[in-house]
Amino acid sequence: MGIKLKGLVAIVVVSLFLTPFCVGVGGLDLEKSKFVEVKGSPSVQCEEIAGKIKAGSEVSVTVVLTNFSQEIEESTLVFYSDLEDAGGHVGDGSRVIKDRGSFTVRHREFKDKDKELRIVWSGKAPELKTQQNTTLLSITQEITGEYLVVSVRREVSSEEIEEALNALSEARAEIENANSAISNATKHGVEVSEAETNLENANFHFRDANNSYWQGRAGESVTAAREAAHFARLAKERAESGSASVKCRNYGVLVGVVVLAVAVLVFLIIKRGRKRGIY
Repeated sequence: MGIKLKGLVAIVVVSLFLTPFCVGVGGLDLEKSKFVEVKGSPSVQCEEIAGKIKAGSEVSVTVVLTNFSQEIEESTLVFYSDLEDAGGHVGDGSRVIKDRGSFTVRHREFKDKDKELRIVWSGKAPELKTQQNTTLLSITQEITGEYLVVSVRREVSSEEIEEALNALSEARAEIENANSAISNATKHGVEVSEAETNLENANFHFRDANNSYWQGRAGESVTAAREAAHFARLAKERAESGSASVKCRNYGVLVGVVVLAVAVLVFLIIKRGRKRGIY
């Protein structure tokens, strides 16, 4: 029982670690600006892997701003990005902006609500050791305070990282199946010590796989995760084979009882028949 509890704890801990979360960077913790609007959704062009941006690939982001407030004369847009060699063009393309750079907007030039300010931003997705939610482009607006205009974030991954995540996911599923099989076998009075030993080995390799992943060793994580899945399958097979043996034994006993009952019934019928002179 202790082994199964440890296995469940390991799975919960790893699930928490594998859940993406955001940090307050690039203006994410700022109040949303009321002095400018983002038209539509930002456009992102990139090479993808499993629905995520491929590490090391070129990324392009286009943002269109409109409806600059006429209550203020000007504001300063500040640009932030986690992309490598990040930079872009503002307006007609004559003004080049780099990461952490700024651009001053004179709001009276945007009295016409249909007038737009287009920002085209590009850079290279960073090479990562683990999957990360990355800021492609964050724009803040400085007036008397600082406000968030837009933050474009996407998951960045690689083939090796995806292989490790898939292997961890498969191992986690196999361990859950093994836990279920052992629990079911225990309820039926099956000896599960061998199955529990295999499950303990599975949990050991699973923890190793998880540690390797978060330490940036995706290749080692894959190897350990596959070992975890292997031992988890063995644990499930041992538990289920033990359950099958018990079922066969119970079935054999039941058949024996039925045969005995039939034999007794036949004997009683013959005995009664003899008394009546039938046989």
